[in-house]
Amino acid sequence: MFLVLFACKKNNDDAFILAYAELRILEDPEILQKHGFTIESFENKLEEIKKEPERWLGFQTKLIKVLDSIAKEEEN
Repeated sequence: MFLVLFACKKNNDDAFILAYAELRILEDPEILQKHGFTIESFENKLEEIKKEPERWLGFQTKLIKVLDSIAKEEEN
């Protein structure tokens, strides 16, 4: 389900968004390892994105699209 959404990763933030979305939905810290993050590297990446307002807004916009796509997929 998640791999379909990001078959073509455009940048590193997209990979992070996917990991973030999966973590929010599944609430399983092992998701981070699946995407190549430790808890520390994940938190550092999140803080890095938050420091840049335009990047943070883009992150939020893409995250909403990913979560909406997952919700629609689960409805079908």
